[in-house]
Amino acid sequence: MKAAVFYGPGDIRIEERSMPSPGEGEILLRVGACAICGTDVRIFRHGHHNVHPPQITGHEIAGVIADIGKGVRGYKEGERVAVAPILHCGECFYCRRGLPNLCLNFEALGYHHPGAFAEYMIIPERALRGGNINRIPDNLSFEEASLAEPLACALNGELLSQVGVGDYVLVVGAGPVGCMHITLSRALGASKVIVSEIQEKRLNLSREFDADYYINPEKENLKEKLLQITEGIGPTVVIVAAPARKAQEEALDLAASRGRINFFGGLPGDNKIAQLDSNLIHYKELFVHGTSGSTPLHNAWALEMMAAGRVEGKKLISKVVSLDELPQALEEAESGDYLKIVVKPGIGG
Repeated sequence: MKAAVFYGPGDIRIEERSMPSPGEGEILLRVGACAICGTDVRIFRHGHHNVHPPQITGHEIAGVIADIGKGVRGYKEGERVAVAPILHCGECFYCRRGLPNLCLNFEALGYHHPGAFAEYMIIPERALRGGNINRIPDNLSFEEASLAEPLACALNGELLSQVGVGDYVLVVGAGPVGCMHITLSRALGASKVIVSEIQEKRLNLSREFDADYYINPEKENLKEKLLQITEGIGPTVVIVAAPARKAQEEALDLAASRGRINFFGGLPGDNKIAQLDSNLIHYKELFVHGTSGSTPLHNAWALEMMAAGRVEGKKLISKVVSLDELPQALEEAESGDYLKIVVKPGIGG
């Protein structure tokens, strides 16, 4: 089979590898599509402590079951499935409380285990045991289904932020995940959805997603504009979907009293300390929290929302490429000129 193998920062090679065979309790997946994540770009550039070269990365996974190992029940060859990549232990403090995304003993496809930038991959027994496999609705393509993983993460953030009817939601950052937050906030009933983005290209790309207001804070006074839009209240929810310390720091000042602030995007390792005005948290009774990953249930909900038309997955896809084009596609994903780029291993030479 053909696979894209990560050998180190800046070094991904397209190789022929032996076809994997499913062991007991495992499934062989023929990869239909794998979307490129910002984390994939960072691995390509800098490596990752959980990725030990040579390794096949790619964790936004959709495909069809090609073969089934001994002892597997409940699945059959030919079924189209999306796979949640976080493999949880099912036994630790967090797993026992229904928070498998915070598992103390987690492993992940595309990190610890070979991922989906290949024509075939093994779905380990631990994934089957953890309920990580969700069937793809008939009206969704593999490309759309590969978006279930990032959409599930965004949905986790929206639910933790309790976005609902009557909310004024500010989404800071109009990259792919920011655009997912726009459409999810609308689907969950927000009264007004406002986007803040300093890159004009990304701001223009995000206009496809029907927010109520689009603001470039380098051209307009963001706080004044927000107060005008919200009748002097400020946003009741602020989703910081950008890896920017300044955006996290300013969110406290922008939010309404009793506002919920979600730090969705992590900060770069060399600039990860934000200075937050704790008096604003105290006197405005703010709730500040983060989001990390998602659960298999979030993945199932993400698929259902796309199938029902509440989230238009096709709008999020800027480009579909072959596996041979992956190295160039990673460069393009880094440019900010695209939303989601999806790799289809079955196309191309």
